[in-house]
Amino acid sequence: MAGPIQVNERIVLYDIIRGFALCGIFLVNIPSMLGSDWMFGRPDYYGSDLVVRTLFDLFIQTKFYTIFSLLFGIGFSIFLERSYARGDSVGRYIRRIAILFLFGLVHLAIWSGDILHTYAMWGLLLPLFYGLSNRAILTWAWSLLIGSFFLFYVTFSLTEWANGGAFYEGDPFPSAYNMGFGDWFDYRLNVEIFSAISNSLLVGIEIFSLFLFGLYIGRERKLLTWSIRGLTRTAIICAVTALPFFAVILWHHYGGGYIYYWINLTAVLISGKLLATAYVCLFTIAVRNGRAFRPLQALGRMALTNYLTHTLVVALPVIALGYYGRLSLTEGLFLSIAILIAQAFFSMWWLKSHRYGPFEKLWRIGTYGRQKQAS
Repeated sequence: MAGPIQVNERIVLYDIIRGFALCGIFLVNIPSMLGSDWMFGRPDYYGSDLVVRTLFDLFIQTKFYTIFSLLFGIGFSIFLERSYARGDSVGRYIRRIAILFLFGLVHLAIWSGDILHTYAMWGLLLPLFYGLSNRAILTWAWSLLIGSFFLFYVTFSLTEWANGGAFYEGDPFPSAYNMGFGDWFDYRLNVEIFSAISNSLLVGIEIFSLFLFGLYIGRERKLLTWSIRGLTRTAIICAVTALPFFAVILWHHYGGGYIYYWINLTAVLISGKLLATAYVCLFTIAVRNGRAFRPLQALGRMALTNYLTHTLVVALPVIALGYYGRLSLTEGLFLSIAILIAQAFFSMWWLKSHRYGPFEKLWRIGTYGRQKQAS
């Protein structure tokens, strides 16, 4: 009987892209983990922080959760394909999703930016779409993506433009974060956790559309079979198309358009989808031309462990030390780079003697049970 995917069956390209996405996600997450978003009372920065914030919006923000969501869809297309091939019921898939949801709930109790519970909530719907034709899957994917974009971004942007902009004051600084674990957890429980779960129901529409794109890509092995010429052309087209939206982002940060908050978010979102596609295409070209990217490959193979570790080594110590909101965005950038380098070395070391990261192993055992592993 066929078993779960073994190490020698791993698609290295997906691990490398996943490792790259993990790096970008950490860079996006660290401002909220450190409280840098509240340092000036609103998301408006000066000096080196303004440069970093602008670079984030141009090249990082919304780009990497897009890639991660695509990879989730790709990964579960492989999982479902193998499960159905060996005659498994959908129960094993549901069990795998349920474990991911539990990971997410525990993580959400610590940090409001958790994405795992959102992935699990919406990932439950994937088996309903697995049997559809490619055309139907892409129709659903485009409809949900465009629909969520107009519902949550275009509407607010048009209203903002019609009103001549609005000065966004930002969220108030959560002083409970620097009052010890008791007050911090009460604030998390009473204010942030419910809001995070509710938000998952809204942002999940876009996330699920990306799952469906990933489902199609994984099922058709598009990244493995697409011509280098086609990948190159797509990367160039997406990068060039993103340039007008880059102009909007620069106008927002440097050209007097600071009052147009939602218009900037819309530009960040659209450029994010375009650059995410370009990034994936470029990495695919590089890997298919023989580049190994071993640090990224190791980070990607232990993506779940490394993702959860970010919270353990950043968010919890910051709360324990009462240091929330005291580090600048620039300091957070250098801190995140140092942590990612350390994680890359640790992941490469760990994988020399283990097949999976610690949390990947727990997830696997919960899904398949304690199967005898091949030597």
